[in-house]
Amino acid sequence: MTPGDTLLYLPAEKIVIAGDLLINPITDALGCYPTEWLHTLERIDALDAVVIVPGHGEPMRDKTVLRTTIRILRELLSAGKDTRARGLDPDQAREEILPRLHDLMLAMTHDDPKLNDQFRTYLADWYLHRVYDELEGPLSDAIAPIPRK
Repeated sequence: MTPGDTLLYLPAEKIVIAGDLLINPITDALGCYPTEWLHTLERIDALDAVVIVPGHGEPMRDKTVLRTTIRILRELLSAGKDTRARGLDPDQAREEILPRLHDLMLAMTHDDPKLNDQFRTYLADWYLHRVYDELEGPLSDAIAPIPRK
């Protein structure tokens, strides 16, 4: 979730238009508000939707990508809090956490090398950096920089 994100729920049609809150198959986490984004996706999951229209990619007729993304964000948020408390920087934390996300990554990427790279960078790495930013204090609406390697 970023400052400009919005969603639309059409209850009679059971359709959620999620915009860039959810991308099929890999959502980009640059500039997100980690905790708020996770809560928003959980609220989408609670809706009685049969179609989710993502910001990019094919419409989803089930909640597999949504629920997998939620599980990944929960793990990154929890593990990020732990690794930061232990003094690891975001890059060290990413290296520790990524192996635990392997099966979830494969559920989204089907082991496509390009998608695996996108998962590691655009979702895991960028989200984890934003978790660390959020733990340092309130986030601003300024455009977040791409984390340096």
